[in-house]
Amino acid sequence: MMSRRILAVGLVLAAMAPVLAQDRSEPLQLSLFSLKATAAYPLRQDSNQWLGSNLIGANVVSVTNERIGKIANLILNDDGKVEAAVVKVGGFMGFGGKSVAVTYDSLNISRNRKGDAIDHVTVAATRDDLLRAASFKSLRQQLAEVQEKR
Repeated sequence: MMSRRILAVGLVLAAMAPVLAQDRSEPLQLSLFSLKATAAYPLRQDSNQWLGSNLIGANVVSVTNERIGKIANLILNDDGKVEAAVVKVGGFMGFGGKSVAVTYDSLNISRNRKGDAIDHVTVAATRDDLLRAASFKSLRQQLAEVQEKR
């Protein structure tokens, strides 16, 4: 029994010998992706910046102050720029309803009185406009639909 374990360890070490013998003078190359350099470490939030955690969950209203829904998520591109916000509209007490994406540029964000958080977000659409709009589908949802069709 013990000799089998010793033999197994010996075979594993023998298989790893070429890897262990490689010259490590060159830095490890990451072939699948390259890491971006960290340029700075911001110390504080500026008055013209929003925290994503404040925006997600913010109330969304129309220009006539009609309650539409809440910001459910944000869509960012590879550069970290927010391109759209996903608004959860309709439903009752968080159930039902649908998600609709609106461009970030179409959001009018209003701060609270203290100025340290978001009070509400206004969009130039009505609740009915968003209920009629096509539902937003995340990449995960799209891939799941493709798998279901197979």
